[in-house]
Amino acid sequence: MEVKVINSKKILYQGSISSIVAPGFNGYFQILENHAPFISILINGFLKLSINMNENKKIKIEEGGLLRVKKNSIFVIIL
Repeated sequence: MEVKVINSKKILYQGSISSIVAPGFNGYFQILENHAPFISILINGFLKLSINMNENKKIKIEEGGLLRVKKNSIFVIIL
């Protein structure tokens, strides 16, 4: 899957991942390959990106955001 994570100033991460875990309004959720189209509001917490078996990345969300999934492409806006 491809992901692009941005805030108002810059691109925080862009590239291929195997999964993403995000803090949604009703709790954390995970997106895997071939997920159905999906939009969610994000709350404070950590965005957890699994890049490969040995590499993970955490991005802190302090003021919420928005996540959209469509055709194995994920776009995240962090406020």
